[in-house]
Amino acid sequence: THLMANEKKPTTHINRRIVGFSLAPDRAREVKAEAAQRDLSLRELFEELWELYRQKHPPKSPAS
Repeated sequence: THLMANEKKPTTHINRRIVGFSLAPDRAREVKAEAAQRDLSLRELFEELWELYRQKHPPKSPAS
């Protein structure tokens, strides 16, 4: 079933923490518009962004 634009996708809150940050108004609008255009939540868009970032910048191994 396809969800309407104002309906929330079911999510699970297991092992999650709220991470909050603010953006400039223009950037916030741009990010929200991108998520909406791609039918993603802001969380989903951020997770995709983080995956792409990690592909280019793998975590450094701790010094032994």
